[in-house]
Amino acid sequence: MGPIAGGSETNRVGMTALRSMLVRVGAADAAGLTPAAPGGATRSFLGSVSRVALTAAATWQAVMVAITLFALGSAGVPLAGAQAIVGALALCALRVPRLWPAVPPAMVGAGILGYVLSGDVDSSLTFAACWQIDFASCFAGLLILRRSAIWLVGGAALCAAAVIVTVLPGWGIQLPLSIVVTQISIIVALRLGLSALLAHSAAADSSMRAADDAALRAESIRHQSARLAEDARVLHDTAINTFAAIASAGEGAGGQDADRVRAQCARDAALLGELRGARATRTAQILDIFVQHGLPIRRRGAADEAIERAGAALPQPTVEAIIGCVREAVTNATKHSGADHVDIEVTTSRSELHVRVTDDGSGFAGNAALGRGVDVSIRERASAHGFSAEVRSFPRAGTTVALAAQLHRPAADPRPATDSELAESAAAVQQRAGDYWGIGVTVVSVVLMAAGGTNEGAALFPMIGVMLAAVLLSRVPALRRGRVLLPLFLAIATLVVFALGARATSFGTVGANHWQALAPTGPFVLLMSTQRGRGWILAAAAAWGALVVSLAAAVLPHSATAAMIVLVAGLVGLGFSGVWALFQGLVHRLAGAEAGARRAAFDARLASELELGSQESFQRWMESGLDSAEALLCGIRDGELPLDAAATRSACDEEERYLRQLVHISPALVHLGKVVIPTLSRARALGIAFRLRLGELDASDAHVAQDIGATIAENLTAERAGKPLTATLFPSDHGVQLTLTGPDLRAPAHLADRACLVQLGGTELLELAFRTTSTPQGDTDPGARPGGGPAAHPTGTTGRGAPARALSTAAAPLPERAPQ
Repeated sequence: MGPIAGGSETNRVGMTALRSMLVRVGAADAAGLTPAAPGGATRSFLGSVSRVALTAAATWQAVMVAITLFALGSAGVPLAGAQAIVGALALCALRVPRLWPAVPPAMVGAGILGYVLSGDVDSSLTFAACWQIDFASCFAGLLILRRSAIWLVGGAALCAAAVIVTVLPGWGIQLPLSIVVTQISIIVALRLGLSALLAHSAAADSSMRAADDAALRAESIRHQSARLAEDARVLHDTAINTFAAIASAGEGAGGQDADRVRAQCARDAALLGELRGARATRTAQILDIFVQHGLPIRRRGAADEAIERAGAALPQPTVEAIIGCVREAVTNATKHSGADHVDIEVTTSRSELHVRVTDDGSGFAGNAALGRGVDVSIRERASAHGFSAEVRSFPRAGTTVALAAQLHRPAADPRPATDSELAESAAAVQQRAGDYWGIGVTVVSVVLMAAGGTNEGAALFPMIGVMLAAVLLSRVPALRRGRVLLPLFLAIATLVVFALGARATSFGTVGANHWQALAPTGPFVLLMSTQRGRGWILAAAAAWGALVVSLAAAVLPHSATAAMIVLVAGLVGLGFSGVWALFQGLVHRLAGAEAGARRAAFDARLASELELGSQESFQRWMESGLDSAEALLCGIRDGELPLDAAATRSACDEEERYLRQLVHISPALVHLGKVVIPTLSRARALGIAFRLRLGELDASDAHVAQDIGATIAENLTAERAGKPLTATLFPSDHGVQLTLTGPDLRAPAHLADRACLVQLGGTELLELAFRTTSTPQGDTDPGARPGGGPAAHPTGTTGRGAPARALSTAAAPLPERAPQ
């Protein structure tokens, strides 16, 4: 039983490892490594890979044309033409992705023709054709992410081996076997590295999407809060001040004062109409500063074109804030200055916009403005939107409001700059790709040596040792941080590996087809991935090239073919390294393009969110009951409601108190504002004396806000008409606490078992605490909401400091009251 059980466990582990390997190389399903929904980092990586692969394929085909003509002379013209056609196909594929799958098979076919037409296993054309088939396998793995790439490479290797065995039997079995082993090693190693890089890119995409979503929410909330704050200032500047003036006016108000009040009511009614929805059809423009209700405006300063250019260099919220400041200055002059006109002067420069609003009216003492409407509506509005405002006034010398805003002009270079996250992702892809290549080419060298590759003088053993040392030392953090030691070692290792690889084939004279010409790219690519500047890379490449030329010159007196093989081997390694450098540059350039596309997509999503937020803003004011304020203003404007009537002043007093309570709701309460503003309108419609006191802490999400709104709405019923109700919301230890005071209180059914109700004489106190953090995993609190949402918990205390109790028991729900 023991051995059988042990064998079964071993088989299970083996099958699990095999399935994992199949998944990682993309052989588990037809889609292979094709990403389902690639993001910016993945697209930039795959775009770089495809361009580099096709460019390299076209370049290598040009090399094959030259080698074919060198090896075969005029007899090689047809094959050279075929090689050129394959190169042209690769160039066309750069523009037509549907041609990608055709490039690797065409390269393999041209390589097999090179074998047949050469007829010599030791010729330079045969050596180059071997590398042509190797590169075709690489390009197939890079261009075709689906599982079919594996079958394509395997089938091409078997076809090449079969042609050699049947057409060129004198070449023996070693080369066909080496071709099959090499192509399988290439596609497996390449797909493993590609899978890891795609996983890294996908993780980067995921983090960037999360960051974009968070930034979008934050920016949308910021814009919405700013919009609501501006709307609140408009209410303060217009209707609230007007209602307060009418309510405080004595009996007998009329004549010219009445005409001015009616004109002001007309202006306020028009602004309220915009606030309730008309503004949604038009975006404010900077030239709107000259379109204000009130005193006649005399315009001075810059022309329309200059002002519009300056306005285009300002954020839209800043433009609206400047218009609001000018409106308040004109309104203030119209109400209080006694002047017969207002001067508005605009001047612009390359960096600033200046607006001056001046009247020659009665003025006031400078300190008198502090804390008044002109201070709140102009100074605070300017401070909130990042521009300066100065109010200067002297008794009987008029008032001047000066605004100055810094212009933010777009950069002259329209090319998008790479954002930091994509730049970091591109750098990480480069480094990881270098690491994977160094490991992969070392593993392939070991496999090829084990499969019987040529190893004259046992040179492959120290060569692989140097490659392993390069891989291991490049992963030492202390060495990676250094500026000299690691780059110097990798540069020397590149030269040593090339020299040992040449020695293993007796410098191209023995078994040259087994020359591992890509082996030196392992340490050289690791050198490039250290990102120690171009100096090291250029110096190492120059030394490598000099070594290639020196070895070819040394071999030339003995064999021109061997000298050509040495040059081709050097060209393979240096050419591949050049392709890798191209890959690095493309990753950065495409990351920049993706950054621009990402920002464009973000801006489009933000514009959509802001449009929705704007509609929610209008809906907020619609639900707040501004229609009654507008109707009251219109009635006064049209003379239907006499200004000196007690009923009119009483209505204005009530409307002013209602609106002041409304504008005191902080714009930062994005979640709460949506649910509590309708309760104000509902209480007024039912005749309930409702007072709402909110702080600056918003509900954690819409669900908590809905529960708070539902608790308030539960106590706003028709039978409470004429009875007082106060709702207070303030921070608690773990969230916010809602406290209701008034007679006959009750909680919504789904919150009743967690509410705390205390009787205080003829008044009741209802308390509910709402957590702003989710319930920890494993929390068995019976008060938790279904689905893991925020929970409400009693935290109230009696006036004596003892724990408060519900009217029945602490854990029992509040009794339901029958409607009266």
